[in-house]
This record gives sequence, structure tokens and C-alpha cells, in this order.
Amino acid sequence: MHQVYELNARTWRTERSRELGRPATLDDLNYEYLDHLVENGFTWLYLMGAWTTGPLARAHALADSQMIDFLRSSIPEFVEADVAGPPMAVAGYEVDPELGGDVALAGLRARARECGLSLMLDVVPNHVGIDHPWAKEHPEFLIQGDEHRLRHQPDAFCRLHGRIFAHGRDPFFAPWASTLQLDYSNPACQEAVIGELARVAGRCDGLRVDEAMLVLEDVFENTWGRRPEPFWRKCLHRVRAQHPGTMFLAEVYWNLEYRLQQEGFDFTYDKILYDRLLTADAEAIRAHLRAAADYQNHSVRFLENEDEQRAAARFPDPARHRAALFITGMVPGMLLCHYGQEDGRRLHSPVDCSRRPPEDGSEAHRRSYRELMSLLAEPARHDGTWRLLEPKDDGGRHLIGCLWSLPSFHQLLVVVNASPHQITGAVDAGNLAARDCQFQDRLNGAGSFSVSSEDLRNQGVRVTLPPWGAAAYRIIHLR
Repeated sequence: MHQVYELNARTWRTERSRELGRPATLDDLNYEYLDHLVENGFTWLYLMGAWTTGPLARAHALADSQMIDFLRSSIPEFVEADVAGPPMAVAGYEVDPELGGDVALAGLRARARECGLSLMLDVVPNHVGIDHPWAKEHPEFLIQGDEHRLRHQPDAFCRLHGRIFAHGRDPFFAPWASTLQLDYSNPACQEAVIGELARVAGRCDGLRVDEAMLVLEDVFENTWGRRPEPFWRKCLHRVRAQHPGTMFLAEVYWNLEYRLQQEGFDFTYDKILYDRLLTADAEAIRAHLRAAADYQNHSVRFLENEDEQRAAARFPDPARHRAALFITGMVPGMLLCHYGQEDGRRLHSPVDCSRRPPEDGSEAHRRSYRELMSLLAEPARHDGTWRLLEPKDDGGRHLIGCLWSLPSFHQLLVVVNASPHQITGAVDAGNLAARDCQFQDRLNGAGSFSVSSEDLRNQGVRVTLPPWGAAAYRIIHLR
């Protein structure tokens, strides 16, 4: 089982420096902090925002008046020094000196390994930061424009070092003014990117790949009018040849998740489940979870990340948040938790900023995380196999049933009411119906009870749950 904790290195450093009364570095991500992550079931530390951002990229962030106005309104005594710049506008894959540089990163990786954690770092294949040395040293790696394009598309092109370059972009959004677009139709550019990714892979255990779908050959051609040679299979093979065991996690959208899994990615973001949890449509959630096991096992489930709004803001009702959280945690794949999510924080802070808005969070939301971590520690959830339980009756159509099984041991059953109404209904019992079972309540303090195999076959597992309620049982077979 993989659980990843996403830590914003910049905001962590600001808060840790305040605690210590001196500038903190990655050396101050100590054993106590790492052990706490392990005790809560995390197997990966994803360190976001570790790389150097240059002054030009930071200047673009400071020029974003809407973001600056938000920061002034949400962060007491905000000053421009709080703006570190966009972390995905990478000026070079060297750790920011304020974080202690590459030496401090190496120390962190060693401590993480001793604690049983793997380390994940960002790579950004689609573009480089506007401060990146390739703009001077290798302009042929970048998509260039001309005076006409600069004049007619000033938001999409810029003049730099005597040349006109295209800004990086997602075709559905405005160009990122702090970046320069790489030209994947140039084989030399592809080779250079592979070299950079291999260099990063030598300093960690896994790569979180930003906007990975943008360099697929058809996506790139549709965006830029030039078709590159296929990239990902070649890249992943060569990086893993140099650094065996490197895990690749793709940030990906547009229903291209399975395609990138086929390209060789170990895990892909599952925003589809996130969006369906927001709609609170149990059948739509089930339809997504009926996908093949191979797809499910390689999906990253989340309720927030550095780009999404806080989970406690999108799911302000603690009960509904709990239901969504339990579903993300009780399906297969990798579970991602974002820095501060477990505290029930509601205020989102732009990643360009090195401070978070101060807040106490929500105790009700925090309680849900404690309950989930307890369930994730169950042996059946940790090491077992998963099955989606289908509705047994009309009431069951509002229920999401997840069964985790360990052969010759015990099982974990979690049933979630994905509706705003009290529901009495049943889900199919699956292989529980083979024998009489004892159900031991893991959430609500109701003790234990027994159900015969005949009742399980005929009636399924019946529950009565309040709006957004959940039931969880450790199940022991009686014969």
C-alpha cells in the first residue's frame, strides 16, 4: 500500500524557521517529523517546491495583482518577500540554497530511508522557468516565435536574450508567463530532458511529473503544430536503466490517465473520482470504481493537492467530507494527503507564496483523518485485495461498499452513505456469504454481532446510516 504526504517545502521552511528562531533548512526536517509520518501510515514524502526559482519568474508572480491582493487580505503583515515565485517555473534542478542546497537534500533522503520513507521530487517536462540557462545556452531546445507573434500574442510570447520565445502552456488555459515552452519536436531537446530527469532520479526514489500529458505526441502536435517522436516510454526506460526502481507518478487529466499508465507510469492522478465525489452521485462513483483492477491499482486518490482548493472548503460539512475521505482511502491505489489537509485547513494559499494563512483548522475534519488512519492500519486494508460491493436493494444504490480481504485471516468492510439522506439499504456480501461471520464495529462503538451465511446470501450486508454516514467492520469468519 502506498500513501504519500505532499509537503510544501517553502511554507514548511517559513513555519519551521519561526519555531526555531533561525532560518531552517531541510536539515531541520528531522527524525521526529519523519517518524510521525510513518506512524500515520505514510510511505512516501513528496517534497514540493524544492527547486530554485529565478528572479524573472518571481517578478512575474509579483506582477499578478489578483494574487497579491488575495495574499494581502489573507496573510497578516504580508510583504513581497513572502512571494517565492512559482515552483514549477524551474530555473534549474538544484535545491534552493535557502533550503540548504543539494547537500541538505541528500541528508533528508538518508534520514527518510532510515525511517522507512521514500522521497519523491517534482520534475516539469513541458517547460522550463524563464530564468533557465537553456534560454541562453540552448535556445534550439525552446519553441521560438517572431515579431508578428509577439505583437499579436503578447501573452503567449516574450522577448528574452535577443530572441522571441513561447511561454509554456496547457491549451485550455492562458500561457504561463513565468515559463518557456520546450520543443519536443527537436530530438536534442528530448535527450536533454531525459538527462535532467535522470539526474533528479539519482537524488530521490520517485518523480512526480507535472502535467505529464502535455508532451504526448498528439497533444503536443495539437497545441504547437509540430509532431514529436514518442517520448515517455523511451524516457522512463532510460531513467530506470540508470536508477532501477524509480517510481514515476503522473499529474494527468483529460481522461488520459490509462494511456499514461500504458506508457509506463506507475501511478496517475485520479481527478475523475475527485470530481464525482463533489457531485455526490453514488452510481457515478461506482461506475468509475468498476474500471479494471489494473487501472484502479495505479491511480492516485486525493481530496486536495497544491492546485485544488482545500478539502475542508470544498466539503465544508464534516460528515460529507468524512464520507468522501473514507471512499478515497478505502479504494485501491495510492492515497495522497496534502500539507495541512489533515488539520482541516480551509484557506488555500497560492504555491507562489512561502506563507500560509493562519488558521486553527477544523477538529471535526481532523477527527475524520484519525479515523481513516486507523482503518488504513488494518492488516486487510494494508495487505489485502479489494472488491467493490454492488447494491443489493434500492436503498443500496446510495451506498459505496468496499471489502478488503486477506486469505485465511480476516476482512475489512467499509460502507459509506454517499447521499444527504438517512439510508437503510444493503450491499452484496461478496465472499463474506461463504461462511457465518462476526462483524466487529471499528467506527461507532457498537460492539460485535454475528450474521449467518444464509442471511448474507439472501439479504446482503444491511446498514442504516445517517446522511453521509459510514460503517466499518473487521470481519472474522466463524466456520
